[in-house]
Amino acid sequence: MSTLSDQLQIIENTASHEKQLVAYLEMYTELFPVQNAYLLRYSPLGFLGEGIISLEQDEIKYIHELRYDIRTLPTIMEAIDEKKAKFFRDRELFEKTSSNFVIESAITSFLVTPICCRSIVVGFIYSSLFDAGAEFNEEELNAITDFSNKIGQIIQGSTHKERKKLLSKREFEVMKRVAKGELTKEIASSLDISELTVKQYVKMAIKKLDATNRVHAIAEMFRRGMLA
Repeated sequence: MSTLSDQLQIIENTASHEKQLVAYLEMYTELFPVQNAYLLRYSPLGFLGEGIISLEQDEIKYIHELRYDIRTLPTIMEAIDEKKAKFFRDRELFEKTSSNFVIESAITSFLVTPICCRSIVVGFIYSSLFDAGAEFNEEELNAITDFSNKIGQIIQGSTHKERKKLLSKREFEVMKRVAKGELTKEIASSLDISELTVKQYVKMAIKKLDATNRVHAIAEMFRRGMLA
């Protein structure tokens, strides 16, 4: 019988970033009493949550159409702020849900699990369907949080390997700042280099990523898992 460490090692050694994410959700639904799982990336710049994939009834779907301002979703924001799994049900779920956000009548409980790389939340999972009789006490929520933090470490490691294979350290640093919305002038000032040098790094990164422009390059970095 394989241990948790063995299963995490399998995920870590999975060939592609996309397959890693699928394996993560599959393991999540096997370990914990949840029947669905929606994985989203999170950007503290703009408090944006963006869908990646979901797993329900053994079916994987892309959910790129999902985009949320997390500030309008106090349940998710609370889990992100505290960096720990949180479970909400019945009245508490209703009271902490914005009137602008419509909850399906069948949903009476909500589990949110942030994914951290070191101290930074880079994504989260939410579940709304659970096994019969499932109870999420403090011990269970701590176990879910611990598992998610281990996955965050794997994501961080695979991101580092992917970046090293393709972009130089400085190219990656510049593109990471571009992804955060920083202007060329701001990047140059922060890194103490000229604006021309910043533009050259961006140009080289675009070429290496086989992209047509900087927006396409950032999208490609997200797709490859280089930007969590």
